[in-house]
Amino acid sequence: MSDLQCAARIILLTPAGLGDIPWLASELYRERVQAVYAADDVPDTGPVESLADDLGVPSHLAHGDLGDGTPDLEGIADRHRGETVVVVRGGDEPEPVLMLVDADGTVKGPLE
Repeated sequence: MSDLQCAARIILLTPAGLGDIPWLASELYRERVQAVYAADDVPDTGPVESLADDLGVPSHLAHGDLGDGTPDLEGIADRHRGETVVVVRGGDEPEPVLMLVDADGTVKGPLE
């Protein structure tokens, strides 16, 4: 990571990971999430809105293609340097993934 610019912390979730919203919100609370985004390919945004409500942050629905390397995801990373946000996008991975994005690139790993 760059010393000159803080990384954006993006917690990646899929609809499969939104089964127990109260528990998930309690786990993510310590991350100090600033916003929850949903990609266009999320079929039911109700759980996304519930997660944002439980975290007390705004939700941004139908926010485009949020796949790795897409301009929409890069825009979120640029907007949230030094902050943590949740991005919900299509897929079936039940566990959250942490993606750190800074001027030096992107690193992914488990959310611990």
